[in-house]
Amino acid sequence: MLSRKLWTLALVFILGISPSSFAAGPQQSQQDQQKTMEAYMKMMATNENHAHLGMFAGEWNLTSKAWMMPGQAPETSQTNAQGEMILGGRFLKMNYKGTMFGQPFEGVQIIGYDNMKKKFITFWIDNSSTAFFLTEGILDESAKTMTETGLWPDPMTGGTMKVKAITKMISPDEFTYELYMAGPDGKEFKSLENRSVRKK
Repeated sequence: MLSRKLWTLALVFILGISPSSFAAGPQQSQQDQQKTMEAYMKMMATNENHAHLGMFAGEWNLTSKAWMMPGQAPETSQTNAQGEMILGGRFLKMNYKGTMFGQPFEGVQIIGYDNMKKKFITFWIDNSSTAFFLTEGILDESAKTMTETGLWPDPMTGGTMKVKAITKMISPDEFTYELYMAGPDGKEFKSLENRSVRKK
């Protein structure tokens, strides 16, 4: 009984849960408290979606093609990536290092599956910007393809632009990433294509 109370207090502090949610007053029965605890435990649990992210752990060699504008020749570069599962297998952290458009490039990507939203969420930052980039989407398990969308900062307008990202697991040792955004005419075009091969 004591350990259960300590675990409840830990949830309160870690998740920022209102203590009233677990109050043992007349308004909430023991059964209600049990349901509340089960709901939060379900939110914290890992599942097959988090296991999918584990496939990206390890070292990767990337070949990147980047297009500044539709119709232009792509800029090709080489990047290395290191992936690891963190926080009890709940998130995938990818560290990227290489070159982009002839300049040193570093980036950090964190991907997780939100059990409440029932969506994958990707967070990205790099040394080419001070902005935070977010996308979210779903996984087509049969095709091993994750499709995400989001609104990214647009330096040209000071506003945002729509983006779409597609990550496809070709095999346990290879995956691709494609990024699409709107061109000057408002039409979608491919701005980035990565092919990642596991380093052996």
